[in-house]
Amino acid sequence: MTRHTLKFVFMGSAMCLMLLGMVHRQLASVDAVGFTALGVFVGVHVLAALLALALPVSAATRSPAVHRFLKCIHRPNLHHVGLMIIGAILNTFSVHMWIHGGLI
Repeated sequence: MTRHTLKFVFMGSAMCLMLLGMVHRQLASVDAVGFTALGVFVGVHVLAALLALALPVSAATRSPAVHRFLKCIHRPNLHHVGLMIIGAILNTFSVHMWIHGGLI
């Protein structure tokens, strides 16, 4: 694995720990803080996905300046997302096994 590949696996692992903390807190307690954090986490990702879809369409049809800007920034491809999901799954499995000592 190269440094470039490991970066995305690590990012997925870090996001996994954050999500596990929020979900575990919500399942283990009755306070609304865990639910709020989980809602914000999911909401920000939905908003980011909508912006990722809307900005290129808007740039291509309306603004040459925004179009040039979007050509310069990094846009993750399916390979990057797949590596992040692999990192999240591996981290979820290992943390769950370490804390609970079993698959269920």
